[in-house]
Amino acid sequence: MLELTQVLNANDRLQQRIDEVLAVGKTEWQHYLFFKSRVHGVCVALDGDLQSCAADEGIYHEALVQPALLAHPAPRRVLIMGGGEGATLREVLRHPTVERVVMVDLDKEFVGLCRRLIPEWAGGAWDDERLELRHQDITVYLQDAGERFDVVVGDLIDASDPASPAARLYGAEFYQSLSAALNPGALVATQAGPLTTTAISGHRRVRASLGRVFDSVQSYGAVVPSFYDYWGFVLAAAAP
Repeated sequence: MLELTQVLNANDRLQQRIDEVLAVGKTEWQHYLFFKSRVHGVCVALDGDLQSCAADEGIYHEALVQPALLAHPAPRRVLIMGGGEGATLREVLRHPTVERVVMVDLDKEFVGLCRRLIPEWAGGAWDDERLELRHQDITVYLQDAGERFDVVVGDLIDASDPASPAARLYGAEFYQSLSAALNPGALVATQAGPLTTTAISGHRRVRASLGRVFDSVQSYGAVVPSFYDYWGFVLAAAAP
C-alpha cells in the first residue's frame, strides 16, 4: 500500500493512504503528486506536503479568502500570490464587485497540471475575463507592479520551517514591499500554518512579520480534516 508520510513536528507524522496515483513528477521548482484517497478524494501534494484534498478544499479556501473579501467594503482589485490549484481564484471571483484579479504563481507547469487534472476546483474561473495570470517570482512582480490592490490573498506553500526557501515570503521585508502595492484600507490575508499549542511557532512568525508592517493584525483558524489539524490564517489591514 502506498502512503504519503508528512513530518508534522519532532514527535508526530501523518500518513495519507494513496489509492491511485494520477500524476507524479518534478517541475523546475517543486516535486508534485496528484493522487486519489478513498477518504479525501483527489489530493495534491508538493514536495511531500499535502496542499489540498477535494473533500475539504472548500473549507480551507473559503477560510483563506472570504473574511478579507467580506470585510472590505468594495473590493475591486485583488492580488493572489500562489494559488495554482485555482480554488482561491474561484472564491475571489464569487464577489461581483471584483473587477480585476492578478494571480502570480511562479510554477507554470504546476498550474497547467491543475487546470488539466482538477479543473472543477476552479469552477470555470480560469476562463474569467477579469483574470490576469502571471508566472513569475512574486517579489519581482511587486517591484514593477505599477498598480495597487484592495485585497491581497497569500496562498503560498507553508513555511513553518524558518530555513525553508519560502520563508522569505512570510518575512517583514517582503510584507514591506507588498505594502507599497496596497490601496488605503486594503486587507491582506494569508495562510499561516498550524494554530495549535504544539505547533504554533510558524504561525507566530508570520503574525509577527505582518505586525511589523501593519497596525491591525488578527489570527483566525479553521479545522481542515485532511490536514488533521486546526489551520491558521492571518488577516492584516493597511492604514485607511
